[in-house]
Amino acid sequence: MPHPGLYFRAPVLLLFLSGFCGILLSGCAAATACHTSDVAQTPQPLLLFQKTPCYGSCPAYDATIYEDGSITYIGYRNAPVEDTLQLCLPKQDLQQLQKAVEALNYTSLQNVYRSQRTDQPSTYLTFYQNSREVKRIRHQEGGPPELLQFQEMVEELVMRLVEEKVAKK
Repeated sequence: MPHPGLYFRAPVLLLFLSGFCGILLSGCAAATACHTSDVAQTPQPLLLFQKTPCYGSCPAYDATIYEDGSITYIGYRNAPVEDTLQLCLPKQDLQQLQKAVEALNYTSLQNVYRSQRTDQPSTYLTFYQNSREVKRIRHQEGGPPELLQFQEMVEELVMRLVEEKVAKK
């Protein structure tokens, strides 16, 4: 036969656990929603920016930028932060990035710009529309100037946010 006090403790424990889980889940949802009012909606990817390692000290990381301005950064080898960070792109920077994506005309670019050198790191740019991958570009060297400028802009935005996040800790 169960302990008589168990019937009283079970509802209290259940109430406590459901409240605790609710707090945890609301904290997670708020952390991922950057510029949207609907916290329950999953943000749609805009761009996946990846830097691959080289034989030297090239930073390797991924940055998934979402349409609401949230960014999931994962730092690997030689990255400024070798961890996962949740970042938020300011609205003005998000609008600038969206305009740059439109101006790039990425669908007309080649899929691969390779180097003859074996130690050259790659930058991968994966563009999305309606949560579907539209174009993936692998760039080592020899790409058009507008592609290089776009890569530099994205890298500067991401690295600035990483530095700001580290400075707050």
